[in-house]
Amino acid sequence: MPRTNAFYKDMVSRFLIILILSVSCNVFYPGFVCAENMLPKDLIVKDSLGPSIGKILYVKPDVIIIHSDKKFGYRAKANLALFEKDTLITQETGRIEIGLNDGSTLILSPKTKLELSENVYDSSKSIRSSLVDMYVGKARFLVTKLANFRLSGFKVKTATAIAGVRGSDFVITASPVSTQIAALAQTSLEVASIKSPDKIILLSDFERISVEKDALPSPVEKIPAQEIDRILNEFQPSPGSKISEKSAIINKLSGKNLTNIAIGKGSEANLGNVKITGSNIKGAIINDASGSNITNIASGTNSKANLGSVKVENSNIKGAIVNKSKGTNVSNVAAGTEAKANTSSVIVE
Repeated sequence: MPRTNAFYKDMVSRFLIILILSVSCNVFYPGFVCAENMLPKDLIVKDSLGPSIGKILYVKPDVIIIHSDKKFGYRAKANLALFEKDTLITQETGRIEIGLNDGSTLILSPKTKLELSENVYDSSKSIRSSLVDMYVGKARFLVTKLANFRLSGFKVKTATAIAGVRGSDFVITASPVSTQIAALAQTSLEVASIKSPDKIILLSDFERISVEKDALPSPVEKIPAQEIDRILNEFQPSPGSKISEKSAIINKLSGKNLTNIAIGKGSEANLGNVKITGSNIKGAIINDASGSNITNIASGTNSKANLGSVKVENSNIKGAIVNKSKGTNVSNVAAGTEAKANTSSVIVE
């Protein structure tokens, strides 16, 4: 049967359709971009940057945040959310204080760069696994201790060292060729060099260590009191900081005693713990450390804390004298001479 003109026209139409679909849209429609060609090759599409791992508590300009795409830098602002693999860079006068979802706090000095490389926190599964890559600068890490978690690792890695913690307060100064680590109160760190990660050195309260490039860690040494004082003054939390309702900052050290410690909600506090059992006391302020007893404690209104004892752990202090019971804070506590109250917690039973 001879083929009609309609048959040939149909065949030509089909061929043209196939040709159009197989060749770039731009060949036939200059200036028009097919939707499938608008996306970069090998682009991975996500619904968001992922779950927030924390937020900015305080910032002094200029601080830049770079998200995981590494393409844009954003000026940091208070209350902005943070995400895994965010890089924080403090400029010449910049300073930033951030809070992570696990309750930990990081304070970065000027000229510091670090990345929140890994951050897994799931309280329902009792899991925390965090890694911070610190490239250069100086930062303080107040890592929340999660005693009941079955996994609670927190690591900080520099060019020359790695520090592993579960709950500690420490300062790291890093450069491409050297790392200095200073442990503050209630701290236990496992420090190793990048060269020999299996050779671990333990660092405890008010001790320091350095790790040079391609070398093992230096011998551990005690930090002089005046140096501790300088570090703590440098890394004071921001005004109104909510670092922890159960933390304290040591502003001054005299020998082995504590002076001027602010503990509790609303205070600029970040070292040590106060535990109050059967009381509505919110925190404590320890103003002086002289004498052999804990004296002059003001406990919360309507609380019974003033009827109990105060125990300073790891100390030779025996008890307490309660002189006044007004207000909402425990204040003006004098700890015993030569006691190690500065490295432990106060319990009001």
